Amino acid sequence: MSYRFTRGWGHASVVVGAGLFVLALLLASWLGFSNDAEFERFSPAVRILAALVVSLVGLIVGGTMIVAGQLVSVLLEQRDLLARIHLVLAARAGASDEVIGRP
Repeated sequence: MSYRFTRGWGHASVVVGAGLFVLALLLASWLGFSNDAEFERFSPAVRILAALVVSLVGLIVGGTMIVAGQLVSVLLEQRDLLARIHLVLAARAGASDEVIGRP
C-alpha cells in the first residue's frame, strides 16, 4: 500500500496549521496595533488582551495541526523503513537457508 491519501493528509495538516498560525499572528497584530476608528472605543488593554487571546488560540490550534501532521508523516516513514528492513532480513534468511541446505 502506498498510503498516498494519508501522506497527503499529513502534509496538508502541516500546511493548514502553519497557515492558521500565521493568520492568527497577523490578526493579533492588527487587533493590537491598529488605529482604526472602530477600535478607538476599546481601551488599549482590551485590545492587547484580545490580541493575546487570538494569538494563543492560533498557537494552540495551528500547533496541534502541525504536530499531528508531522506525527502522521513520521509513522508512515517508520512503516516504510520497517518494510525495507523486513525485505533485507528476509532475503538474508533465504540466502542463509540455501547455504545451510534447508529447503
